[in-house]
Amino acid sequence: MTTEFELSVNGSSEDLLIAFNLLADHQVNLDTIATAKVDDRYVIKFLTGCEEECRRTFIKADLPFAERKVLVVEMYNKPGQWMKAARALVAAGVCLETSYLSGQEDDRLRFVFGVDDYEGAKRVIGQIAEYSVD
Repeated sequence: MTTEFELSVNGSSEDLLIAFNLLADHQVNLDTIATAKVDDRYVIKFLTGCEEECRRTFIKADLPFAERKVLVVEMYNKPGQWMKAARALVAAGVCLETSYLSGQEDDRLRFVFGVDDYEGAKRVIGQIAEYSVD
């Protein structure tokens, strides 16, 4: 099971960097990160192997954050693979809330899927032979 953290920061790009510098100061390494500016806020979603330290750091700094289980799906790096996985999830009634690339190794890609039904999504992806779920 993989946990995605979400942080929302008001203000400038500098404010975003200040918030994330806290993690670096506490030796929290990021495995992947996705950011977006929504109105006057930055929304940051990320994965880390240092989940407990990340929680402690945010709590100690009184920074509100959210976390949830996400699927990390490994698939072949060829056209249409992400779409095949996404279509299978949607066809099973799973709502896709977010998705982004987590990494690439050799001929494989790892995508993160944030969904409304983690267990249902895990079952669906587990039935597609060429995908593996983390």
